[in-house]
Amino acid sequence: MSVVAVAVVLAALLVLLLRTNQLGLGSALVAVVFGLVLGATPAGPALDQALNQSGTWVWGQVRGL
Repeated sequence: MSVVAVAVVLAALLVLLLRTNQLGLGSALVAVVFGLVLGATPAGPALDQALNQSGTWVWGQVRGL
């Protein structure tokens, strides 16, 4: 559930940036593709672990509300 929490937060941030015209659609797509490619590199497991820890913290904060 923790990676899902981070993905939801990041997706909401992308939507917010797109709606406020702070980020163009092309730039958002490049950012998403960059994240996918970065996850496929040898740094992927470390990033996955960091996202899991971040997601666990976010989920704990949401549950505490």
